[in-house]
Amino acid sequence: MKKLIYISCLTFASLAISSCKKSAIDFIPQNEASNATFWKSQKDATLALNGCYGYLNNAFNNAYDDGGSDNAYAQYPWESNATAIAAGNINATIDQGYNSRYVYIRRYNYFLDNVGKTPMGADLMKRFIAEARVLRALTYFDLARTFGPVPLLKVAYSDPHETGIAPTPEAEVINFAIAEIQSALTDLPATYPGGSSVETGRITSGAAWAILTRIQLQYGKYADAVASAQKVMSAGYQLFRVSTLAPADTQDDFGSFVTFANDAEKQKFYKGLASYEQQFWQINEGASKENILVSQNITNSSYEYGNGLRTLFPPGNLGGWSSITPTQEMVDAYWDKNGNPFTPPDAATRASNYNNGTPNAAYADEFKNRDTRLYASILFPGTPWSRFDSGYKFSWGKGGGNNSVTGYNFKKLVDPAFTQNDWDGAQDFPIIRYAEILLAYAEAKNELSGPDASIYAVLDDIRDRAGMPAVVQATYNTKEKLRTFIQQERRIELAAEGQRSFDIRRWNIAKDVMKTTHDITNSPVQERVWESKFVLMPYPQAALDGNPNLKPAQSAKGY
Repeated sequence: MKKLIYISCLTFASLAISSCKKSAIDFIPQNEASNATFWKSQKDATLALNGCYGYLNNAFNNAYDDGGSDNAYAQYPWESNATAIAAGNINATIDQGYNSRYVYIRRYNYFLDNVGKTPMGADLMKRFIAEARVLRALTYFDLARTFGPVPLLKVAYSDPHETGIAPTPEAEVINFAIAEIQSALTDLPATYPGGSSVETGRITSGAAWAILTRIQLQYGKYADAVASAQKVMSAGYQLFRVSTLAPADTQDDFGSFVTFANDAEKQKFYKGLASYEQQFWQINEGASKENILVSQNITNSSYEYGNGLRTLFPPGNLGGWSSITPTQEMVDAYWDKNGNPFTPPDAATRASNYNNGTPNAAYADEFKNRDTRLYASILFPGTPWSRFDSGYKFSWGKGGGNNSVTGYNFKKLVDPAFTQNDWDGAQDFPIIRYAEILLAYAEAKNELSGPDASIYAVLDDIRDRAGMPAVVQATYNTKEKLRTFIQQERRIELAAEGQRSFDIRRWNIAKDVMKTTHDITNSPVQERVWESKFVLMPYPQAALDGNPNLKPAQSAKGY
């Protein structure tokens, strides 16, 4: 078996022991399981654990989190909360994953309380328990960084009133998550070979260290984050690279945008373009050593949709919905070709050059000699994309028809092998990839002790993979300057992967960047409002109604 398939249809609520009075003829229900009939074999435990892995399912929706930041605009408010969050319309009518995450907390706790009944090998049971504990820790981390204090439930429950307890302080929840992962590490393998009970896609020791790195960086535990990142960096992961170009890799002519001094420079550009773009394609999943934790997808079937970014990202004339589109600020963030900050034209000049869809010669200058990842990630007017549709060049169709509102579309994370059907795509979505760990190491190490050779080395590795030059060390030679550089590099490298909304909060820059965004013609796209309380999301009203103990914490957060 190639992949672990998430068995989310196994509803753990149905596993709870019921108090039904037995009749003369006591039938076993055929549509549910109970404690009396479950946990009888290793297969039962495997199915139950697979149900826990449902938490990782459909993580391509993480891209909406960028829509709640300065990276992107989510134009359809019925698809996600991102539109309201970016506009500052944040209140208890929004549930940013509170209730759904507690569904999984219940699953983990039920699994951990009952898996010991299963007849199976001791080592396998220890591994299953470790996997569930890491998943529970990840879920609590996601709850805490989103909502702050949350109820810390460690055992299974059947009565919803058992969850009506006072929220545990955020720091205590995080300490629990860290301790859980640390205790589980020794029982996790470095890899899974495939086959029954050892399908690829499960939590590895590397994934556990990577989750630890993310948690420790989020909460400013820089020494711990450095140590955890180093564990991942010594575990055999590598940035994905294309070493030999195929004819299709050079079919899109970027010569009108990029000036090549010689053929070697041209080859470096196209290899960087292919390496960055193709790391997200399904065909490269087996060979790539970059993905550490992914949300697995299959192509459309009778029971499962594929990766939805094929529909959410492309423009209407490619069958997409333009649901999540890059902001002008995101486009401006990409470096120039030499790795220096890009100075964009002012909005009025850009609008004049664009000339209502008939751009003049000066308009294209804005996109010349830029970061290779811009060409791999963003559709701007004039961008070729023959991999998706032969001979295609992006032209912004302003207004209606599933067109972008900002004037740009994402091409990053879209696999052109899957272009025919809505919500079709077998490519996995990266929850954590190696590039994030290198960036986390760089950030944490710089905060600890300032610039050093190891930081420049990991940053250069990321940039070299994309065909970009090394960091100019003489320019970024202080902690403060390098901090700004790392933050910008992280924004570019991880664009549309769902990290930006958390980054601008932990860096305390949301107040500076959550500003009204405009399209190419300088027309307002969305007025954005930021208040300090938005660092944490409010508990949803349904949770407040079910647990009055949340109300004081809600007030303390300013809602």
